Amino acid sequence: MGLIQIGNDIIARGEVTTADILALRQAIFGDVVVTREEAEVLFLIDEGTERRVAEWRVLFLEVLTDWLIRQQEPLGYITDQQADWLIARIEADKRARDGTEIELVVRVLEQADSAPASLAAFGLTLVTRSVVENDGVIRAVEVERMRRLMFAPAGPGRLAISREEAEVLFDLNDATRGAANDPSWTDFFMRAVANAVTAAAGWAPPGREEALRRERWLADPEDGIAEAFAREHGPLPSTKLGLHAWVGQAFAWAMRTPSADGLYAERVEANARAASTAAPVDALEARWLVDRIGRDGDFDDNERALIAFLRELAPHTDEALQPLIDRLAA
Repeated sequence: MGLIQIGNDIIARGEVTTADILALRQAIFGDVVVTREEAEVLFLIDEGTERRVAEWRVLFLEVLTDWLIRQQEPLGYITDQQADWLIARIEADKRARDGTEIELVVRVLEQADSAPASLAAFGLTLVTRSVVENDGVIRAVEVERMRRLMFAPAGPGRLAISREEAEVLFDLNDATRGAANDPSWTDFFMRAVANAVTAAAGWAPPGREEALRRERWLADPEDGIAEAFAREHGPLPSTKLGLHAWVGQAFAWAMRTPSADGLYAERVEANARAASTAAPVDALEARWLVDRIGRDGDFDDNERALIAFLRELAPHTDEALQPLIDRLAA
């Protein structure tokens, strides 16, 4: 039975069983490759059923993550077309499902090396919207999901908190003021916003085209890394003893060749630059904080905790922030 027929039968019953999971796995992974059409069938099943065994969530996330991250070259890079499709697919019925769709977006941003900015922004919107549109209370599981998203390698700030993310956190804090939020929200809020004004994102992966170029060079039998070594040390030996010596020479050559020396140079340089620029709160950051914290004319405990934390974390800040520190951290 084909995947489409399996999906139609499941939707007609309105239930996903353990037997269905096995049938779906066999149909999808029988040829190893996951296709967009197969991804579409899983979305239809997720939307068209109300009763699902726990294994369904595992399968949904596994298949979709595999298709988005590992089914195209270079591995780890989500394309613009994939991001556009995923956003449109989740938004199609105006309902983002917590355990599957929202979790999928967070997970792929965690596992991908690079993703379009549109997908990172969409993930941030989904996570915060799910809090406000439910009961307006921030739970521990939602705090952890925000933490995962905002510090995801392919997330909005790339392992750091961006100004845009900090703005969203302030908006969410305002929207849930007075609610019985989990205590972990205060800790996350103050640390995340402080990160936005005292830290830098550092290294970012090369663009998709550059990553493809590097992979093609590594794999090129005529002008790649193997050929470059063979020109200097000869072809791969046929005997085991000769092979051991050849491999040893290869490692030694790779360590001293300029291209090997520079393999991580850009990452090291970017991280060093980030460390040097992750300084005390400067004038622009201070003015933004003063405007943002006082925007609604009220100060809550979370904002007071933020200012107290900043005073401890970055005692040397721009003078524009000092009156606010004196007022809220007194």
